[in-house]
Amino acid sequence: FICSYRLMPLNTFALSLIEAYHLSPLVKHFVFEAALAETFNYLPGQFITLHLEHEGQSLKRSYSLANPPAGNNRLEFAAGFVEHGIASNLLFNLKPQEKITASGPFGRLILKDPDPKRYVLVATSTGVTPFRAMLPTLAQKLSANPELNVVILLGVRNLDEAIYHTEFTEFMTRFPNQVSFRLHLSRPDKALGTHQYQGYVQHAFTELNLQPDTDKVYLCGNPGMIDAAFELLKEHHFSAPQIIREKYISAPAAPIRSKR
Repeated sequence: FICSYRLMPLNTFALSLIEAYHLSPLVKHFVFEAALAETFNYLPGQFITLHLEHEGQSLKRSYSLANPPAGNNRLEFAAGFVEHGIASNLLFNLKPQEKITASGPFGRLILKDPDPKRYVLVATSTGVTPFRAMLPTLAQKLSANPELNVVILLGVRNLDEAIYHTEFTEFMTRFPNQVSFRLHLSRPDKALGTHQYQGYVQHAFTELNLQPDTDKVYLCGNPGMIDAAFELLKEHHFSAPQIIREKYISAPAAPIRSKR
């Protein structure tokens, strides 16, 4: 089952590449500008779909926006490189000022009112991108409500793959009594540092004292993590409406999203 949810009518528009740089050996951060007369409105956590062409073949790949809305039509996202991936090669070889077509925004992975007592944001790899876009909104919510708490969990193989982790660490430092950030490394290649743990990200659930009546859990990343985490959450008596999921059901560099 694959579908997309949109909060505005489907529209396509041109994106012009401003810059791209590596976040890790295989992941790049892309900065585009949307060629629109009006402001491109979206909510933190939503994604856009790229429409790529290769030898007469149309390819669609979706990426969560990494930057919060600022009214400047700049759209940023992270993408991982897939060897022999057609869409991946097209994107990674794009030059500044070159254009591609996109549509959106789409997605239900957004912060909704009313707030729970605690947000538990769980991601693997580039699945953490939408949570980065949520940070300014979360900061406003945390400042307005001292009782609100946020837990951010990022699972990767090793520290080199942990994109944006310094930003999440700094966010935790800003709100030390309300925010915690945990980096879970399944294949650590060096000694673990502060707030780093060995193992899969969903293994943290047993330590979080999860409360189905007051927590809301967001899951974004690879299907294995999503499914394993969902089953664990059901064991903790969470119902489906308390869990917001977004799967990457193709290669991590070019996710096609499944909404549930």
